[in-house]
Order: sequence, then structure tokens, then C-alpha cells
Amino acid sequence: MTIDSFVMSLFFILVVGRILGELSDQLGCPSVVGEVIAGILLGPSILNWVEPNSTLAIIAELGVILLLFDIGCETSIKRLVNAGGQAVRVALLGIALPILTTGLASLYWLSLAPFTALFFGCALTATSIGISMRVLTLYKQTQSSAGHIILGAAVIDDIVGVILLSLLFHFASSGELALSSTLMLFITITSFIVFSPPLVRAIIYFTRWLRPKTNIPGYEVFVVMSLISMFAWLAHGFGTPAILGGFAVGMGISRQFTSPLNKFLKNPFPYTYKLELSSRPLVQIFSPIFFVYVGISLDLSQLDSSFTGLVILGWLAFIAVLSKFVAGLIAGQNWQEKCIIGAAMVPRGEVGLVFAEMGRQLGVIPAKEFAILVMIIALTTLIGPLILKYTLNKQH
Repeated sequence: MTIDSFVMSLFFILVVGRILGELSDQLGCPSVVGEVIAGILLGPSILNWVEPNSTLAIIAELGVILLLFDIGCETSIKRLVNAGGQAVRVALLGIALPILTTGLASLYWLSLAPFTALFFGCALTATSIGISMRVLTLYKQTQSSAGHIILGAAVIDDIVGVILLSLLFHFASSGELALSSTLMLFITITSFIVFSPPLVRAIIYFTRWLRPKTNIPGYEVFVVMSLISMFAWLAHGFGTPAILGGFAVGMGISRQFTSPLNKFLKNPFPYTYKLELSSRPLVQIFSPIFFVYVGISLDLSQLDSSFTGLVILGWLAFIAVLSKFVAGLIAGQNWQEKCIIGAAMVPRGEVGLVFAEMGRQLGVIPAKEFAILVMIIALTTLIGPLILKYTLNKQH
């Protein structure tokens, strides 16, 4: 790809993605929906101004690593431990139901291979906590009992989703899923998640000590990008996706980070806040590139636009919405609260798209099924906040 075509493609991705993201937000929909639509508009499906290529794919992958870093920054280990039985039940049922229902439905209706159907179902286990929490914030419900259950369940969803993605990534790459190797990979992934954040935090103390010794501007963003790059490389070396490295760095930098060492070492909140603050422009620039690129990679001509094809798409989307909504009904003190929790768990958003794009890159999800999967994720991302807003309005 020549430099002139690259910079022009990047210009279109940034500008059109931003415009449609803003428009989507103004219409009360998540900005991610507008960004995916921008990719569809720019890509082979409609205008064909930008074509998928390896250079843009690498930039998009950096965007998703930064996105997982941002999710890690919001993940609290303490909140995860104290999420309570209700949050755990909601999370586990919200993972099991989509795998079972959408996996079997795609196996039957789309005639997928068993592993592809499993990947299809796993891609729909995610919950986009950012989308739901934005709606809850507008209604001042983030600190309610329902808000705590939603947050705890979504945190568990994120971590289990990363582990599932890593397991499927390993199987798709090696073609093996023996019990011993699966158990070893699970231990490796868990160990990486458990031990990487404290290691990141230790490095942060060291970089804070070095901070007064340098006068060159941009020190905080240099530290963040260096850590993300190093731990993404380490994650890849452990046989897991590089995005897990970004997630681990985010957990280590998080102001909600807790460990037994806190008794001896004071949390450097002002410094970690500066690190988070310095990284936000990177996340805000590169993350939308990933979503736009997903839309560019989506070829709508692969969709079956016949009546039967649209019915199958609608039916799969309905199952995807219902499987998450039902999971939320097992928690809460009354039906109003149960519906709030269920609706908040519906949007798949960015995490579902991460799964889908990984499956496409590995060749697990064919082009036609990838288009269907992205459409389902987009529909749940749109429908979830609408149901949540309706339920919260009923409460008031």
C-alpha cells in the first residue's frame, strides 16, 4: 500500500467514522454503531473508497489492543471479588445461554461446522458495559443495586470472554483441544491475568521514581505505550492474543487496583490518573479505526437478502437478545429491576466485534457468516440501550 493511498484511507476512516459516530450518539444510539456503518459505507459494500489491506489491519489491531487496555483500566479486581452471588449467576448464565442457543441455532439454520458454530455462539457471550453504563449514568442508576449487579456481571463477562477467546484462538491455530493442553492454557491465561497487573504496577512505581529525572515532554504516554507494547508481545509469547496484554496493562494502571502490597506501598493515584489521562487520546483515535475497519471488512453482498435469509437473520438476532435478557431475570428484587439488569446485559458492542474480527482473521468465520454475525452484534448494540431506556423510563 503506497503512502498516498494509506493517508487518504486513514483520512476517510477518521472523518467519516467520527461524523457517523457523532450522528449515532445524537440519535441516542451507541457511537460504535455509526462507526461500523461508516466502514460499510466506505468499504466494498457501497462506495468502495477503502479496501481491506494488511496495513490498515495492523492499525486496527493496535486500536483493539488499546480498547482492551481501556476496558482493563475500568476493571476492578476488588469489585470482581465482591460482585456477589447474583452478579456471578447473571454472568455465568449470560455466557452459557448464548453459547448454547445461538450456537445450536447457527449450527442448524446456517449449517455451520461445529467449531464455527461454537465460535459464533461465543462471540455473542460478551456484554458491552460501556454502552449500558452510559445509559445508567444518564438516569443516575450506576450506584443502585441493579447497577452494582450489572457492573459485577459485566466485569466477569469481560474476563471470561478474554479467556474464551484465547482458548478458541489456540485451538484455531493449533487444531488441538486436548484436555491437558486446554487445562495448561487455562492456567497460563489465568496466571498471565493474575500476575501481569502486579508486575505492571511494580514497573509503574519504577517509572514514577524516574519521572523527576526527565524533562522531555510526553513522559506519561511514553510509559503507557511502552507497557502496552511489551505486554502485548509477552501475551503473544504465552500463546494468547496480543489484546490480552493491553487488558493486563489496563488492570495494572487502574486506580481501582488492589493487592496485599497496598499495606506497604501507597497507591500512586495521582500518577496512575495521569497515565490514564495521557492514554485517552490514543484510545479515542485508534479504537474507532477498529470499528470502522470491521465495517470495511464486511461485505453486505455476502448477506442472503432473500425473505428466508432475512427471517433467519431476524430469528438469530432475537435469540441473541433473549438469551442475555433472560439471564438478567434471575437477579434483582422486583420485575422492574430484573428487566433493567436483563436489558443492560443485551448489547454486545465492541467486545463482540473483537470476537467476530478475530474469527474472520483466523479463517474460522467465513465471509457470509461474518456478515451475519456483525449484523447481529449491531442489532443487539442498538436494541439493548433502547430496551434499557424504556425500562428506566417506566421506573420513573
